[in-house]
Amino acid sequence: MPFIDANKQLEEGDWTGFDVTIVGAGAAGIMLAILLGRRGKRVLIIESGHFKLDPDRQSLNRLEQSGKQMTDVIWNHKRAIGGTTLEWGGQSLPFSPCDFGKRDWIDHSGWPVAYETLSSYYTLANRFMGIDELNYDNDILALLGLEAPGVDAKLLRYHFSKWAKQPNFAKLHRADLERHATVLYNAHLLCIDLDDNSRVKTIEVGDFRARRRTIPVGTLVLAAGGIETNRILLHNDHQHKGGLGNASDWLGKAFMEHPCLDIGHVESDDMARLQQFFGSRLRRGSRYSVRLSTTSGWQAQHRLLAASASLMWIYDDGSGGPLTELGSFVRRPRLDNAFKIARGGGEIAQGLWALARTGLIYKPGASARVSLMCEQEPSRDSYVALSNDRDRFGMRCARLHWRISPKTWATVVAFSQTLAAEMQRSGLGHLRLLDHVRADAADHEVHLSDVNHHMGGARMSASPDGGVVDDQLRLWGVPNLRVCSAAVFPTGSHSNPTLTLLALAARLADDLTAA
Repeated sequence: MPFIDANKQLEEGDWTGFDVTIVGAGAAGIMLAILLGRRGKRVLIIESGHFKLDPDRQSLNRLEQSGKQMTDVIWNHKRAIGGTTLEWGGQSLPFSPCDFGKRDWIDHSGWPVAYETLSSYYTLANRFMGIDELNYDNDILALLGLEAPGVDAKLLRYHFSKWAKQPNFAKLHRADLERHATVLYNAHLLCIDLDDNSRVKTIEVGDFRARRRTIPVGTLVLAAGGIETNRILLHNDHQHKGGLGNASDWLGKAFMEHPCLDIGHVESDDMARLQQFFGSRLRRGSRYSVRLSTTSGWQAQHRLLAASASLMWIYDDGSGGPLTELGSFVRRPRLDNAFKIARGGGEIAQGLWALARTGLIYKPGASARVSLMCEQEPSRDSYVALSNDRDRFGMRCARLHWRISPKTWATVVAFSQTLAAEMQRSGLGHLRLLDHVRADAADHEVHLSDVNHHMGGARMSASPDGGVVDDQLRLWGVPNLRVCSAAVFPTGSHSNPTLTLLALAARLADDLTAA
């Protein structure tokens, strides 16, 4: 089945007879399309981008910001076949069981889907990413021949994240996608029309030459980015006041990110030992990196959110270190690189020895910077709305009001203090916290940054008054419209969202196949 350029064939193409129409050819859209196509469903993907990133397509991400400012909003969501997988690292880390449960100290927490329900789908998601099925704790410890560093397991979880060998889904799955779906690219979704029974009847699509086409729909799945999904639903208010799925007044509300910051650095008498515990490793062609995260017990004790920490090995001169310089020289031999390699010969030998012997990406002489990624408290004060500005197709642009609550900052401070105490107690070193990492920081939002993990706004709920979609990602009140986007997350954990989104996509494929 072909990739079709809407700029050339939108008007004359036959767009009838598809069982499922998916908006968005990112990670979730690609996985869902392939799984459905393998099971005999006729699948059409609508994608506003094409095979490469370009400023014209990216300009559709233009938005107004009225809260805390996000960085690079035009480019942080990728409009192309492959979506944001074109430029991500390919990190795999599931949510924890406690992330799905109701935590009475966190307003609006609790998923209508349990961890146990998604467990087998996490396995499928890793398989789709080309990643092994080892668990994230003891299996990888055994594989790497490591022992845990001795921090209190009741407070901190020492675990790993995995990295895909080929993170770009447009490369990894292109042949499979072409075999199992029709991809209409350079096509922008403009309008969703319902029939008298509140079912999606047709969608209107536009190309970049100002032509439009109405396409009939069997089942419609929105698999766009977190902000774009909210914008689409809010913009389609011509039949449902306030937007599709907004009867509960939750649409756009509780937008979340993973607020991040560097909290300080670790001083140790044995930095090599510290790297043994917290450095990234390569084994069997796969990369594993270490995280320390809050346990469910810690969260309950402090009545706070989830968070995780990574140690980043940094050189004071801003370079990647001797091994990086060696790699640069191999790729492109230059005299200046040769001098750097000559000066760092001993450190290169140490790094190569560690890599060959244990798979450790060892960086002799590097400083240990501690970076935190925190769950954001879901709050109606953080939201996506519509601005008065319009894109080139006449659709209203998004207005993002991103706010980070005091409880989120309290989590950062308490977790930082626990990390410092446990590192000291276990003999790992002294974590010297930055001055602003304290409860009475004047403006906590200034110290936090975003990481392009756009979640919430179309939250999943157990009842129509609690959110936008049900536990099968079906829009409340519109039975043939599903939302397969991180926008449906009720809470965000500290874990990267993609693996959980792929697990939801695999589960949705089962439900749509059964239907």
